Amino acid sequence: MTQNQDPIIDSDGSVLLTFPKGLLGFPELRGFRLLEPHDGYPLKFLQSVERDEVSFICIDPASVKPDYSVPLGEEESEALHLESPDEALVLTMVVIPEDAKSMTTNLAGPLVINVRSKIGFQIVLSAEKYPLRFPIIPQD
Repeated sequence: MTQNQDPIIDSDGSVLLTFPKGLLGFPELRGFRLLEPHDGYPLKFLQSVERDEVSFICIDPASVKPDYSVPLGEEESEALHLESPDEALVLTMVVIPEDAKSMTTNLAGPLVINVRSKIGFQIVLSAEKYPLRFPIIPQD
């Protein structure tokens, strides 16, 4: 599955998502708002609705690695209720260190969201094949 369309953004600039299993390190947090700042593509913000202080910066991985795709098993596809690849939004988490030019994204732990049902899961991929710290800004 490859990166496709964004979910429809609500009038307040966000969309409510449910992660039934939470996220890695935050299994108790299930509800999140996805916000895209004006002119912020490819960055998005994922804000917990249960704990306002918990938020993540995410990115469209296709914007930094055009050939990135997430291999979903049958169980994961069924849990997401995906009827077609067009229903999947793929995001990866971003880490911004003190030197922002060195920011990276975690390709081994993508978020896969059904844009129709607004249900998402964090998928764990092999860190040997999918880097945990993939550079967002190419280093010369």
